[in-house]
Amino acid sequence: MVSLLIAVVVMAIVFDYINGFHDAANAIATVVSTGVLPIRTAVLLAAVLNFAGAMAGTAVAKTIASGFADPSQVTQAVVLATLLGASAWNLITWWFGIPSSSSHALIGGLAGAVVGHAGISAFKWPALVQKVLVPLVASPTTGFVVAFFVMVGLVWLARGRLPLLGRLFAGVVWLGLVVLAGSQWWDGRAHALEGVLKKGEPTGLVEAEYAVLLVLLVVAAVAALVVGRQLYGAAPQVIQKLSRRLQLVSAGLMAFSHGSNDAQKSMGIITLALLSFGATHQGPLPSWMPEWAIPSGDAVPLWVVLVCAAAIAAGTAAGGTRIIKTMGTKIIRITPLQGFAAETAGALTILGASRLGIPVSTTHVINACIMGVGASKRLSAVRWGVATNILVAWVVTLPFSAALSWVSMKLLALVVE
Repeated sequence: MVSLLIAVVVMAIVFDYINGFHDAANAIATVVSTGVLPIRTAVLLAAVLNFAGAMAGTAVAKTIASGFADPSQVTQAVVLATLLGASAWNLITWWFGIPSSSSHALIGGLAGAVVGHAGISAFKWPALVQKVLVPLVASPTTGFVVAFFVMVGLVWLARGRLPLLGRLFAGVVWLGLVVLAGSQWWDGRAHALEGVLKKGEPTGLVEAEYAVLLVLLVVAAVAALVVGRQLYGAAPQVIQKLSRRLQLVSAGLMAFSHGSNDAQKSMGIITLALLSFGATHQGPLPSWMPEWAIPSGDAVPLWVVLVCAAAIAAGTAAGGTRIIKTMGTKIIRITPLQGFAAETAGALTILGASRLGIPVSTTHVINACIMGVGASKRLSAVRWGVATNILVAWVVTLPFSAALSWVSMKLLALVVE
C-alpha cells in the first residue's frame, strides 16, 4: 500500500512536469512569436511565475480531490491509472504539436480509471457536467469575447477614435472595486480577516489576499490612465514600443494564472491519493512518514503545494517549442498589441476560474483569446482550418484519455490484485 502511494506521488510529479512543458506555450507562445522575448528568457520567466501562481491557492485542488469521486471509492491503483492515461495523452499530443488540455486529460483519465475499478456509478457525472463540460464551452467563449473587445478598444484608442478610453477603463475598475466591496465574497473575506486578527494569530494568506487584491486594482486603474494618455495621438512607432512593454506584463500575468490553475490539478490528485490512503490504511503509519503528510479533511498539505509548484516550474523551464509554433504562428500572425490583448483576456478568465475552484483548460482559453483578437481585425485573419483541428483535439481529449486510463486500470488490476 505504502509503496503504491509512493509510486502515485512520483507519477503525479512526472505528470506535473509534463504539464509544464506541454502547456508552457499557453503562457509564452505569443510573447515569443512576436519577438518581444527570446524563447529561453520567456520560458524562464514563465517557470518562475508558474511557481508563484501555483502557491496562490488550492480551490481547484480541492475540486479535483473530492469533486469527481468519493475518496473511499478510489484506490492508489485508480489514481496511478489516472496519471498514466493522462500523461500518455499529453505526450501524444505534445509530440504532434497539438495544444490539447492537460486538465481535461487528467479529469478524463480519472473518469476512466474510476469506471474501470468500481463501475459507472462510482464517478460523479453531474460534477463532470458542471465543472468540466459547461466550462469547456463557457471559458473559451468568455476569453474570445473579452479578447475581441479588448483588441477593438485598443485599436480605437491607438487611432485616436476613443480618447477617453483609458479614463473610462479606470472608472470601470474603480466601479468594480466598489461593487466588490459590497459583495458577499468580500464581506466574507473581511470577516475572516477580522476573526484572525481578534485571535491574535498570524493572518497568513487571508491578509495577503486582501492586500494584494487592493494593490492590483489600484495598479490597474493607474496603468489604464497612463496607457490611455500615452497611446492617444501617439506615433505608430511609439505605440509599437509601448505595446511590446505591455506584452511583457501580460505574458507574466498569463504565466501566473496558468500556474494558479494547472499546478493545482496535480495537487488535487495527490491529495485524493492521500485521502484514499488515510481512509483505507490499517494500523500506525510507517516510521518515516510524519502524521502531517496525510491531510485532515479536504486541506491540501503544504508539502504537496511546494512539490507540485516546483514540478510545473521545472517542466515549463524545459520549454514547449512544438506547441508554441502552432499557437503563435499557425492560428494567426500575431502582433505585440494583439498578444497583449489575448494574454490579458486569457489571464483574467483563468484567474476568475481558479478563484471559483473550476479546473478550466488554460490551453482552450488562450487559443480562444488568440482567435478573438484575430477576428477583431477580420474573420478571414484567423486560419479556421487550424482552429478546427484544435477544436477536434479539445473534443476528443476527455474520451481518449478516459480510454487510456481505463486500459491502464485493467492492467494494473492484474498486477496489484
